[in-house]
Amino acid sequence: MAHPSSLEEFSAFVEKFTAKRGFDDIAATLGLEPHAVTDSTVSMSMPLQDAYAQASGMFSAAALFGAADITGTFLAMQTYAGSGQFPLAVQSNINFMSNSKASPAIATARILRGGNTVAVAEVSVADADGKQLLHSTFTYAIKERAVGNK
Repeated sequence: MAHPSSLEEFSAFVEKFTAKRGFDDIAATLGLEPHAVTDSTVSMSMPLQDAYAQASGMFSAAALFGAADITGTFLAMQTYAGSGQFPLAVQSNINFMSNSKASPAIATARILRGGNTVAVAEVSVADADGKQLLHSTFTYAIKERAVGNK
């Protein structure tokens, strides 16, 4: 499979995966939704919600990390994983650069390198005003895995 060519294609892929999974997971908890697609990136948006905001009302580090990981995972899944394969994060490097109350946060992922068994993604997260909140890289092992309970 190749990099998604449009937001509609990426949205359909996420929807199909969610239905196959058969249960709500952290992506649903965080309210992540496909946001944009370019020729080299995909983006997902995450609204600021009380359930995962820090005490000051800004995004929690855990929520920002989750948005980055999930966006990178969906891109690696669609770009490099074939039928029955799932990218498993085996390494991550996260730099929290700032924080904000400007919702939504937008996680944007691009593949730095990929192949049949390993993919490396770079993911940045910015607030609604474009201020960079997080910069990260993820290394994913592409392995045969059963997905969901269906």
